[in-house]
Amino acid sequence: MAATGKNAGRSPSVASLYRALAEAEAAAADDGLPLRPKPVRIRRPQDPLTPEEIHLRERLQAQPHPNTELR
Repeated sequence: MAATGKNAGRSPSVASLYRALAEAEAAAADDGLPLRPKPVRIRRPQDPLTPEEIHLRERLQAQPHPNTELR
């Protein structure tokens, strides 16, 4: 679909970019999804595991390996 209007084919204005971002934020809030990803901390090997990391490691290790043959 070709754009029509006085600014067709040009870069959008800053105001229209902010308007589009505000609309996207409002739509994301309606979905109940987080607006931005959760920041993560880069772990160093000597850092102790958090309780969340321990739980995740246990869950992953309890799963069967995807390359194992089912019998």
